[in-house]
Amino acid sequence: MNRQSADTVIGRPPEEVFAYMDDVSLEHEWQPNLHTAEQDPPGPSRVGTHKRYVTKFLGREVANTYVVREIEPGRRVVYETTKDSAIAATSEITWERIGSGTRVTMVIEGKPKGVLKLIPRKVLEAAYREQLESALQSLKERLETGG
Repeated sequence: MNRQSADTVIGRPPEEVFAYMDDVSLEHEWQPNLHTAEQDPPGPSRVGTHKRYVTKFLGREVANTYVVREIEPGRRVVYETTKDSAIAATSEITWERIGSGTRVTMVIEGKPKGVLKLIPRKVLEAAYREQLESALQSLKERLETGG
């Protein structure tokens, strides 16, 4: 899979958008196809925090665990998957103040593992791009309209 990215501008300040996105208990509200999300340790993310997700991806249930490698709350976070994940990936989210709002940019770069390796590259890339765009659209709707 190549590098996939998407961004949107949300009419809320970066610290509010970051706090909402960092709360693993709220991720089901804006992450498409999310079945479960858990975090260890609980509370605000910091370097070393583990986030485990089970999602539906291309008709399959997929489990990935991301570890926070770098974090600047309200500005930037970098995650890396663990060896037991369905993909070997690095993901970065940035929050940039734009007037009274925030530009949120999500980037993922990685390689599929296991059965995901059997899926054609272009299909995987389109699915990841669609998932990023859908997540950001849901995030924008949730934070700007409460729904």
